[in-house]
Amino acid sequence: MPLVLAGCAALSPAPPEELVRQRAQARWAALIDGDWSKAYQYMAPSYRAVVEQKRYANQFGGGATWLAAEVVNVTCAEDRCTVRMKVTYQPVIGMRGGEPSSTHFNETWIREEGQWWMFQRV
Repeated sequence: MPLVLAGCAALSPAPPEELVRQRAQARWAALIDGDWSKAYQYMAPSYRAVVEQKRYANQFGGGATWLAAEVVNVTCAEDRCTVRMKVTYQPVIGMRGGEPSSTHFNETWIREEGQWWMFQRV
C-alpha cells in the first residue's frame, strides 16, 4: 500500500508555487546570461502579442551588470502569483563605485493558456 500511495504522489502535479519558482528562476538565469530571446519566452502570450522581442530586449539598459538572482518567496492565489526576488548586481557607474549590491522586488506571474508566465504591463 505505501508504494501505491508514493506512486500516486509522484504523479500529482507540482503546486503552482513550485512551478512558478522554477520558471522565475529560469527567466532570471536567462536575463543574467543576456539571453533576451530565452527570457522573452517566459513573458505572457498576451504581452508577446503586442511587444516584439527586439522591443523587449531594448528595455534592459547598461547601468548595471546582474550577478545573481534568487527567488525568495512565491505566494499564489487562483491564477496569479507574487514572486519575491533578490537580485545582486554591480553598478557600472555611480556613488557605490561599482561595488556589488542587492535589491528585493516583487514580480507578478499569471496563469494563461494553462501555463505560468511573467506578467508585465505594456
